Amino acid sequence: MDISSSNLFHIYKTGRLTVIGFEGKHLENPLYADSVRDQLLGMIRHHDCEVLVVDLMDVGLISSWILGVLTAIKQSGTDIELYHPSKEIQHVLDVTQLSTYLHVRGSE
Repeated sequence: MDISSSNLFHIYKTGRLTVIGFEGKHLENPLYADSVRDQLLGMIRHHDCEVLVVDLMDVGLISSWILGVLTAIKQSGTDIELYHPSKEIQHVLDVTQLSTYLHVRGSE
């Protein structure tokens, strides 16, 4: 599936600290998993990203596949910080114990 990153996530800042935000409507469809992972990993390598900040302000629900992508990125050596998760997302992070693995900031 060939999808541009502008359709899947917004890039607000690149570099050692990179900030992105997701398009919430795509986070429910697992068909985007490989494309999102590949685009994020390529961007991380290209910009020597050490910390990936993911702004979840406009995301109400999150599918397990995106959590898997973020966990894979963390395992590849890039720190992940999740900003502004909804109460529902925070609950999922707590139940799965990903809130102890990924840095979570600004939860509701």
